[in-house]
Amino acid sequence: MNKPNIDQIAGSVQRAYFPTEAVRTVDEEKRTVELAFSSDRELEQWWHTLLVLEHTADACDLIRLNNSGAVLFNHNRNDHVGVVESARIDADGKGRAVVRFGHSERAEEVYRDVKDGILRHVSVGFAVQEIKLVEERENDIDVYRATKWEPYEISIVTIPMDDSVGVGRALEDGGAFNERTIKQEEDTMPPEGQTVQVDVDAERAAAIQAERNRTNGILALGREYNAPDDALKFAEEGKTPEDFQRHLLGVLNQRQTQPSPDEMNADIGLTQNEVARYSFVKVLRALDPNNLDAQKDAAFELDCSRAAARNLGRTIRGIVIPPDVLRRAYTTDTTAAPHGGNLIGTDLLAGSFIEMLRKRCMFLQLATSLGGLVGNVDIPKQISGATAYVVGEGDAPDESSGDFGQVGMTPYTVGARSNISRRMLMQATPDIEGLVRLDLAKAVGTKIDYLGLYGSGTDEPTGIRYTDGVNAITFAADGAPTWKEFVSMESEVAADDADVESMAYLFNARMRGHCKTAVKFENTAPTIWEDGNTVNGYRTGVTNQVEDSDCFFGNFSDAFVGLWGGLELTLDPYSKAESGTLRIVAFQDVDVAARHGESFTFGTYSAS
Repeated sequence: MNKPNIDQIAGSVQRAYFPTEAVRTVDEEKRTVELAFSSDRELEQWWHTLLVLEHTADACDLIRLNNSGAVLFNHNRNDHVGVVESARIDADGKGRAVVRFGHSERAEEVYRDVKDGILRHVSVGFAVQEIKLVEERENDIDVYRATKWEPYEISIVTIPMDDSVGVGRALEDGGAFNERTIKQEEDTMPPEGQTVQVDVDAERAAAIQAERNRTNGILALGREYNAPDDALKFAEEGKTPEDFQRHLLGVLNQRQTQPSPDEMNADIGLTQNEVARYSFVKVLRALDPNNLDAQKDAAFELDCSRAAARNLGRTIRGIVIPPDVLRRAYTTDTTAAPHGGNLIGTDLLAGSFIEMLRKRCMFLQLATSLGGLVGNVDIPKQISGATAYVVGEGDAPDESSGDFGQVGMTPYTVGARSNISRRMLMQATPDIEGLVRLDLAKAVGTKIDYLGLYGSGTDEPTGIRYTDGVNAITFAADGAPTWKEFVSMESEVAADDADVESMAYLFNARMRGHCKTAVKFENTAPTIWEDGNTVNGYRTGVTNQVEDSDCFFGNFSDAFVGLWGGLELTLDPYSKAESGTLRIVAFQDVDVAARHGESFTFGTYSAS
């Protein structure tokens, strides 16, 4: 019979019930209960394997429990009824804890049943970290000792778990095998007149291997990206490594937009009132080196710029708009903005500058934005998944686990120009302030939007068009794809197992006009353009950034736009001097990356 190796047991996440004197004492005044949650008795696992949890101070890591560990009901993370006050390992080989119940209605209900002796059983969720084989007994039974393990939650349970489950067991009941389910499989009768041979051992081996790969893949990502607690939670809940990757991206975005104080970042710690006080118009006036009055009027903005420039740690061309200002929403505060902040209209400037970028540009609307980045960024991606095998009796499946890689993002400096009249800058109204910000957002965003689609990768970001692995479709007619060709773009992504519900088409206004007049099938009424502004049932983004004859399709949430530091503004006073116009040059550090090229299809016409 196949057996798991040590690696299959180590790293597994499990829960177990120990038939000990669970609830010992109750302190009704403090709402605390002292209980035993574990012991060094043998736990029966799959494959005629026994596991013993070593109960010493060195073997059992109690940090998690002693850091206000969770007390749950029936191992349900959504049924949190208390907290661990203290946990210890006693000399009699048992783990004990003092737990305190909450005051919620649910916690009170469980607490009363514990006091009344109705709920007597306690179970523990734990992770095995190191293990060794200590004994080989008769009847092919092996005994393992966990020399490093960590309890992470204590549960009050109604029905203790069967001791026969263990190795490879996810914390949810789905996916578990036990002797009863295997017996049911063996007893299943084939259709009349047919015989079916079922290799139960092979199926169990494959299930163990798949569960192990899933769990280890998640835990490995958690270690690499410093999120072990989140990884354990996702492993417990039966989530996939892909689910955890998506979660890590959200964590990455939050960490970058809310950096710790010891990180190098251009944030200068402005309050919301100070953000509201900051004026783009004053900054642009102060760009003129000969306008001393404007520089005096913009003293606050210039101080902020110098602070942001120091934090960026590189040479600055002009004035830096701090990330604090770019990311945060603007508000009106008539009491705390004595230097012109109350000129800023709440409704007009309700969104951040970064949100304006997205609203002005279609690719940025569909892609995943990462703002306020620091240094180079690595985004996790799964390169390959686990492989299943057909094995013979007595054989074990080959070692197989998913491979994980990274997509690197490195900042490139993008420059964009915006023309603003001198007369406009003489104004000091909310409308002008908002118009200036919108104009700068359009100038910068348009360039970033184009690079996201067509960036060559040579001294600039690599756009979707030139990303490795992107699927390609050649249209038969110039600027006039057929219904079948639109469907083929979807099929290419689906064939790579990259299709999700959030996919979309992206093309220009001329392509939209074609879709509104071309029919799906010959001599039929329905056009390619559908009710609800969709094509083939998917959202369509229309932007003239997409060149004639081209069409993009895919999961645009797999495309990432990273923005570093602040927005730099400098003045070109000569190009438009004769017309009374100032040319403002804006610089923004940015990069674009696709986590999976297979998530996209690029379609175009080729005359050859």
